[in-house]
Amino acid sequence: MLLTFSVTNFRCFTGEAVLDLVRPSLKTLMPGRDSSWIRETQRAAVIYGANASGKSTLLDALEALHRAIGGARGILYQPDRFRPGASEPTTYRLEFTAEGRRFAYTVTAEVWGISSEELWEVGRRWKKVFVRRQPSATAPLEILAGPSLRGANREVKNLTSADDLFLGVAFHYRHETLFPLVKELRTTSFVHHSDDERLARIRWLTIRLADDPQAWGEISAALSQMADLGILRIELEEQEIPPKVLEEIRSLAERLQGEDVGLPDELLRQLRHSLVFIHRGPDGAECRLGLGAQSEGTLTWLATAGPAIQTLRQGGVLVVDELDASLHPHLASALIEMFQDPDLNTTGAQIIATTHDASLLGNTPTPRLEAAETWFCEKDDDGSSSIYSLADFTDLRRASNKEKRYLVGALGGVPRVDPSGLRRLFAVMGD
Repeated sequence: MLLTFSVTNFRCFTGEAVLDLVRPSLKTLMPGRDSSWIRETQRAAVIYGANASGKSTLLDALEALHRAIGGARGILYQPDRFRPGASEPTTYRLEFTAEGRRFAYTVTAEVWGISSEELWEVGRRWKKVFVRRQPSATAPLEILAGPSLRGANREVKNLTSADDLFLGVAFHYRHETLFPLVKELRTTSFVHHSDDERLARIRWLTIRLADDPQAWGEISAALSQMADLGILRIELEEQEIPPKVLEEIRSLAERLQGEDVGLPDELLRQLRHSLVFIHRGPDGAECRLGLGAQSEGTLTWLATAGPAIQTLRQGGVLVVDELDASLHPHLASALIEMFQDPDLNTTGAQIIATTHDASLLGNTPTPRLEAAETWFCEKDDDGSSSIYSLADFTDLRRASNKEKRYLVGALGGVPRVDPSGLRRLFAVMGD
């Protein structure tokens, strides 16, 4: 479960940007005996802001850290190169829970690699899990292990280069202490609304239907009917792959890799299966349509709601950039509600999303977002970005018309539209 994420000197965020999902009412490091982390954390964080204000950049920073923990190299140092502080490191801090315990993880990335990395367990006091130090690219890497760090510490250290995270190497080495923590930490899914990524998530849904047709058949039907898509159910149609197609794919793979390769079983499964969408026709008869006959909105809903269901079932975090892309406001709201509903969300799953959909700030019929669930990104006069919460506005009452106040600019996070320059240009062109 994500508690807080912060990043400093990452692209447009020159100063520290903090996204906090811990409820403001929690004043101690740990929940009390009669409480829990599910009760003391927000299920949603929705980020507003003008175009180019930094909303997506903040999610990019979270994704970069997530990918680095998974083994990606050379992606953490991303400073604002237009400022004098461009030579300063990029710093990340992540507080999360795993196995019911609270941890704080910090990483400092320099142009040459990782200069520091720390993992602490937070309870009644702070307990060191490990501290990694390396002052320069040529200096030896040092790992200071706490008493709880049991496992192949020396072997993982020997495999860790300046470009690697010790935590990431430990994950791939299946380190006794760190592997289960990282496994839980990495239950995070990122949804971007590009055509390629949407198609990849549709393929993901295809695999789920192949692996568990009963459960995912019911889920996909329920999601379709929930969104009023006119789809009764979704089925898989299996067909043989023509030998000529298989040979062309194998030849392409060999050209790319320079050697004889076998085709992965998962790829072959995807090629053999295609989605069929069962609609009800005007005469009541069922009509079977393929993927290409579905609207962009239908595919976007299924490609977003499918991972949401997976996150709700297993726990973790769903990160969605541009929640309102090709989705009706009612569907965007429904996605947030799924995470806020304790009957649907029994695992403590969370959603972090960017949006321009101001209707989520409305009070009809009841407020959809709490103040602490609502965030704004704003580009400052010097060009750097900052992030702040609606909870910072102490004069707001729960029944306040937050949607109207946001749209008129009273809460910030909206563009300052000035067409005067365009008018002057047209006047000159007219002359």
